[in-house]
Amino acid sequence: MFGGKKPSAEVAFDNEGHDQVYEYRAIVCMGINAFNKDVDTMARKGWELINGCMAGTAHYGYLRRKLQP
Repeated sequence: MFGGKKPSAEVAFDNEGHDQVYEYRAIVCMGINAFNKDVDTMARKGWELINGCMAGTAHYGYLRRKLQP
């Protein structure tokens, strides 16, 4: 679409030596008060806020936490 060529065959991803350390989750809330409450609740469960943004009254958050062994 933007001038790039697609590979002729599927390229396998070699994840040897790359262990997944975190799990990720996205949240959306209407209003800052609900967002703060939800982030506080998730933080008590071990989640940390990586990134957040807002669009109108909707607030979005991207969270992560370490995987349990």
